[in-house]
Amino acid sequence: MQTVLNGVPIEQKEKIEVILQIMADKYSRDLLRITQDLPKSAFKIADETGIPISTVYRRIQKLQNNDVIRVSGEITMEGKKHFLYQSKVKSISSKVTGDFIHVEVIPNPPSAPHKWGV
Repeated sequence: MQTVLNGVPIEQKEKIEVILQIMADKYSRDLLRITQDLPKSAFKIADETGIPISTVYRRIQKLQNNDVIRVSGEITMEGKKHFLYQSKVKSISSKVTGDFIHVEVIPNPPSAPHKWGV
C-alpha cells in the first residue's frame, strides 16, 4: 500500500488504514466537509449536521489525534473555553490497483484568523 500526503509518498500501513477508516465514517466525513471553509464550534457543527454533540466531540478527538483537524480558540477571563475546529484536509481520494491502494490527501490551508464576537 502507498499513501501520498502533500504529494510525498508515505509507506505507513497504519496511516493508510486510519485515513480509509475516516473516509468510511459518515460522521467524520461530514465533520471534515462542514469545517473546510471556516472553523466552527462543536455546537455549530452539531446544529448544522444533526450529529449528536457527544458524537461530534468523539469524532473531533479522533480527527485531532490523527492530525486531520486543527483547533484554535481561547479561554476567556471568566474561564470559559471557546474552541473552533477546521479541517486540515481539502480532499481525500483512494484508488485500488491490483495489490496496491493509493491514497492521496490534499491539505486545506487555514482560513483567516477568526475574530471573536464577530
